[in-house]
Amino acid sequence: MPKPFEILLDSRDAWSSLRRRPVRSSLSALGIAIGVVALIAMLSIGEGAKQVALQRISSLGIDTVRVESAPPLNAYAGIDVANLSLSLSVADAERISAWLGTRGTLGYFVRNDEQLVAAASRRALVTVVGASADWLAAEALEAAAGRLLLPSDDARQRRVCVLGARLAVTLAASIAMPVRAGNQLCSVVGVLRPKGRLLTEGTGLSALDFDNALIAPFRTAPIPRRGARDRVDGMLVRLRSDASAQVPGVAENLTVILGDARRDVTNYRVVVPYALLNEARDTQILFQLVMGAIAGLSLLVGGIGVMNVMLSNVAEQTREIGLRMAVGATRARIISLYLCHASLLCLAGGVVGLGLGVAAALLVQVYAGWAVAFSALGLSLGPLSAVIAGLVFGLHPALRAAALNPALALRES
Repeated sequence: MPKPFEILLDSRDAWSSLRRRPVRSSLSALGIAIGVVALIAMLSIGEGAKQVALQRISSLGIDTVRVESAPPLNAYAGIDVANLSLSLSVADAERISAWLGTRGTLGYFVRNDEQLVAAASRRALVTVVGASADWLAAEALEAAAGRLLLPSDDARQRRVCVLGARLAVTLAASIAMPVRAGNQLCSVVGVLRPKGRLLTEGTGLSALDFDNALIAPFRTAPIPRRGARDRVDGMLVRLRSDASAQVPGVAENLTVILGDARRDVTNYRVVVPYALLNEARDTQILFQLVMGAIAGLSLLVGGIGVMNVMLSNVAEQTREIGLRMAVGATRARIISLYLCHASLLCLAGGVVGLGLGVAAALLVQVYAGWAVAFSALGLSLGPLSAVIAGLVFGLHPALRAAALNPALALRES
């Protein structure tokens, strides 16, 4: 087994040998660099897609169950769907709340998108939400100024409202200022902290921009009501933090409660972010494995090129190998020399590929609009995989060099 200082000497000799053949070494390293570029770019694209998916699901809350009204999807024969309620209702929310008990919070809402609101001389098109006080708590909304809605606001039918952070700036609104929504005035009692958008792509839920919304008590919200006054567009159940593992079971029971009340006519949509999170993780793991395998094929091709170059070097350096053995070099030192040769060659390609891979991923982000993200593991995996490829594909040429007969090698012309 070569000693550490002997490995350093072999590395120096290997580097000198590479510098004597710049064109051959550069082309061989280029093959490895291309494989590393593919690996870094694909892993960063996969990591970016993973973070986007997790951000979307996290915005929904992994300890929540969301329900929204939807057109009826099915009905049993003989049932007149027209006579059934085609939306969720306050009565549904009360049944679920009674079953839920103290395990969590349930809120409900009705909404109207692109409604004109005005304050003084300023106007804006916003989403107007009529919500129960528990809905704001379930959405984890916080007040930056003033207060949130109270249960008494709804019970006493007060004409008050809470504004999103961006809407308050747009209207230059302040606490106690009157705001007109439709044909109704409401007094501002609070302004929300910036919350951003509810990211719902791929879930079937409607998106909601909290920062550009006006939220009023459910019964007095300035929203044109279609159908029954107790109709709701959606409900949100948020479990206590110590009960989040019960989310799948809660979702199943909630579906049963709603199904029984509708004789199994599915005119609602249930979304469980907890299940979406697990599904997204499994999908991303598979996605990254597939992309890593594709990039691995590029490294395989580059490694074969390195092995061919190493075999050529061994053939050209037969007399040198024989001379080393004649003056006392062991077979282990010969193997160490050529493994260092292959590893340095691949490491050089790996370092170049790392820089080009980062640049390629950023170009994809700019021109294709795909999200990319870099992780310490992904960035270190490129050069590391290049060195491993050098050791693997350099082993056969190294063993071949060590197996040469010194006497025959010295007679080579």
